[in-house]
Amino acid sequence: MPSIHNDKGTSTPASVASLGSLLATLSKLPPLKPTAQALLDRARSILTSGPPLSMNVELADGEELPVAMHTLNQGAVWACLVGGGANPDLEDRVLDDNLMRWPRDRETHDKIRKALTPEAKCLWFLCRKFFFSLNVAEKDGECYQFTEYEYCYHHHMYMGRLFMLDTDKHTALTRARMPRALEVYSDWFTHIARTPKGLWGWGQNGFGQLGFESFEFNDPTRLTFPACPKVAELEASLPLWEKHRMVTAVSIEDYQTFILTPVGTVMAGAASVRFVGPVERENYYFFHPVAVPSGFVPDHIMHAGLLNATTVILSMGDRQMISGGNYCGRLGLGHDDDMTRFVDLPFWVDRIMTSAFVFTVFLGGRQLLFAGRVRPHIAQSGLLPGKRRDDKCITSTPLRFPERVKGFWGDYDRMVWVTEGRTHLCDNEHDDQICVPFEAMACHRTLINDNCIQLFRDSTGQWFKVVGESDGVAELVESEVAESWEDIIPVDVDPYDS
Repeated sequence: MPSIHNDKGTSTPASVASLGSLLATLSKLPPLKPTAQALLDRARSILTSGPPLSMNVELADGEELPVAMHTLNQGAVWACLVGGGANPDLEDRVLDDNLMRWPRDRETHDKIRKALTPEAKCLWFLCRKFFFSLNVAEKDGECYQFTEYEYCYHHHMYMGRLFMLDTDKHTALTRARMPRALEVYSDWFTHIARTPKGLWGWGQNGFGQLGFESFEFNDPTRLTFPACPKVAELEASLPLWEKHRMVTAVSIEDYQTFILTPVGTVMAGAASVRFVGPVERENYYFFHPVAVPSGFVPDHIMHAGLLNATTVILSMGDRQMISGGNYCGRLGLGHDDDMTRFVDLPFWVDRIMTSAFVFTVFLGGRQLLFAGRVRPHIAQSGLLPGKRRDDKCITSTPLRFPERVKGFWGDYDRMVWVTEGRTHLCDNEHDDQICVPFEAMACHRTLINDNCIQLFRDSTGQWFKVVGESDGVAELVESEVAESWEDIIPVDVDPYDS
């Protein structure tokens, strides 16, 4: 409308007179075609009564908000926008994480850039409700990401609506076609959602950890239990929208899945014979009931370790049962026989601290217990007096610390423990212990120019790099934040009383 449009203006008319003049001008226009007239009438309504709002609106008794996208609840608004292509990653965290971990993987970087474009962020700023929904989803939603070279998986969930990006399969964040999720359990590229209509699984399934045979990336698939009649009967007996009540816990760890239910525990995945006993070849990939005594229905699971070093402990009240890889007697049962079922645990475990290939460290009460083959760094630590390298402890044995221990972390060739004002390191790279002169909260080991570098983080968040040692005390310099790290686990372990 050239007569009233000022293309050189920089401000919006705000006075009553100017708005009144605009309304008078609009009212003099002759009737337009229906679509144009509807838009014009809407503009006149906004000028007269203000724009329709959905936030902080006082409603009279019996009054309802108009049916419109901006009046939906924030979960529905968020899902509509993401499903329509809006990019919820305003800070580019998905790309930044991949750049940090795999800086040379340009193909995956480009796939992420094309899926999560800067232009698609603009949709969140179309109105306050959209931006509010994004902020609430950032605060209350869940994100998960796992990356390896030439491959990235990411999902973002809010109010049960889950959108995933698999760079080998998707070109955009894609809605998971399943009922709204109450919880999602993830390990690497394998995922299970507990929903009101049952369990749904997706992702990688190379060892049958989702309870069916498939070696590709799987879209969300309803999980079933044809080899577990009690679980199948329980699920069938529940109302249509209460199937989630069949599950009390789910644990996915390195190609194995355990599901705890009110009628027992079932398992699928790698090395299943250690937990369920022998099964028929044609049923190998199904979920099977774990082999436990009749009446043992666990309410808690501890599940740790890689494929051939898995340790699983099931608890029912004050009774615990254990199974897993038992090389070198690493389960602490007094033998090193292969396992085909769960057996009673002869000592109490509060946490599995380290589940390595040939040994395990358990936390029980105020003791750290060792079982398995004595690796060089364990022998070097002096915490198992009388035990030499490659000796076996087939019965759980307390580590003998000379003073109170406040934190612990360990793996196949490193062990870190924290005492008052100090952190101790034993590893296969050094002949003696190294003492770091502060109580570390996290640690990390990396290779720089083929040199093994140890890093530690103090209570303020500052990282330090070990550049040398003098009389067993580490020489440190400040370092940038490590690209990844291992949190030192708080414990309260008594000194050994001889």
